[in-house]
This record gives sequence, structure tokens and C-alpha cells, in this order.
Amino acid sequence: MTTPDCDALPLCWHGDPAHIIRRVAEIGYEGIELQVRDPEQLDAKAIRKLADGAGLAITAVSTGGIGSSEGLYLVHGDAGTRRKAIDRYKSVIRLAHEYGVDCSIGRFRGSTKMAPSREAAWEWFRAALDELLPLAESLGVRIVLEPQARYIGDMLNTIEETIAFIGTFNTKSLVYEADLHHQGLEERSLVASLARGVHSGLMTYVQICDSNRLAPGSGHFNFVDVVETLRAVGYDGWLAMEFFQRPDSDRCAQQAYEVLRAALDGYRP
Repeated sequence: MTTPDCDALPLCWHGDPAHIIRRVAEIGYEGIELQVRDPEQLDAKAIRKLADGAGLAITAVSTGGIGSSEGLYLVHGDAGTRRKAIDRYKSVIRLAHEYGVDCSIGRFRGSTKMAPSREAAWEWFRAALDELLPLAESLGVRIVLEPQARYIGDMLNTIEETIAFIGTFNTKSLVYEADLHHQGLEERSLVASLARGVHSGLMTYVQICDSNRLAPGSGHFNFVDVVETLRAVGYDGWLAMEFFQRPDSDRCAQQAYEVLRAALDGYRP
């Protein structure tokens, strides 16, 4: 869901946090992922109280709203904008620490098209991470990179690229998350890429949608294959729902839960 500091986003349940959290728990979910824009404008304790009251874990802090709402990206042609983006993400790291979760970098990293050259873009991205990682390490927070399809950006499209990039840093605080939408477009085999991710020791989270980026059950992904592959290779983390909110968030959440619950329960050894 989006937090109150965040504008509406196409892949998130947006609205009154009390209603969303209560309804998510009623459907049967065990956790809620937070999409934030500016943690300094967020009453973090109030959100935690709502989640605790509903019996939900806060599972992660995401950052898509920072770029879409404010144009702040870690790779940006303007040095002042890059500075603001780094400082904003430091506040995200502190929020993640308060909740005891990881925080992600997806589209918020920007793209090489924003820089004068690909070399400059990668230098800026590395410089940003070099500044952010010590804070994350000191607070016990992991920065989670999200490989994304090339129509969104041209930095870290595949799991192998992302694993190799992480390997150039001497840290345990830089990891990555899977997303079925992006892997379905970029990887030769969706389920094999999930297995590769778990075997790498760097995959910490899985975001779920169907083949058309709608709620599970709307397309042709085989969620039994997804679930059983993850189970077979030892993944026991969160399955987080991220998809276009059509026809509406409540019906999407209900359908997604039923499809994934059936895949999890109907085929459990």
C-alpha cells in the first residue's frame, strides 16, 4: 500500500491506511509492504500501530513514489537532484531500521539516459551506493535492488546482471528482490531464474503478479510451478503482491490471495 505521504501509484492500494490494513488482514494476508515518498512526512509509529493492531507484519519499504512524484533519482543529470535523492534514501534507510525491514531501490535508481554517458551513470550509481551502504550497515538494514525490464530502465535488467553488480561490493547489506513481471519479460526461464536467485544467497523477497501484470489468476503464469520451485530450492520469505489495481484494489487483493493460497496449501508436502 501507499503511505499517506505518497501519491497514488498504479501498482499499490492507495487510500485510508486504517481501512486498507484492516481489509488486508480480513482477507487473510500476513503482512503489508509500504510504498513511501518522504519518511519525514510520515507518522511511522501510527502506521506500525495500525499494522500491529491488525496482526500484520510490515514486510518492506519501497521507493517508487520518490521518483514518480518528485523526479528524484540516484542517476540524474543534475548534481543537486542526485544529492537530494541520496539524502532522501538515507531517510528511507532510517525508516526501514525503525520497522526492522529492508528497503528497495527499483526505478528510483534512474537510467543511463539521464546521464551524459553510460559510464557516468554507472559511476553515479556506484557513488550513491558507496555513500548509502555504510549507513545501512550501521543500522542492520539491507538495500534491495530490483532487476527491472528494459522498458523501464537500462540498468540491471536481469538477475545475472544484478548478482554480478552486487558482487563488486564488499558488503552483506546489498541484495536483490525478484519480481515476476520483470523476470517474465527478461529471463529465459521464469522459474529457473527464481532458483538461480535463491542459490545465489542474494534474493530476499519475491513480488507477485500474473503474466499481464494484473492480479494472479488474470493471466497465464502457473503459480503452482512458481510456489513449488521456490519451495524446492529452500525459499521461505515473503510473497508480496504488486500489480495493476484493476478493477479495484479490494477485488484484486481478494483474488490474488485466493490464487496464491490455493497454490501454497493445495500442493504442500
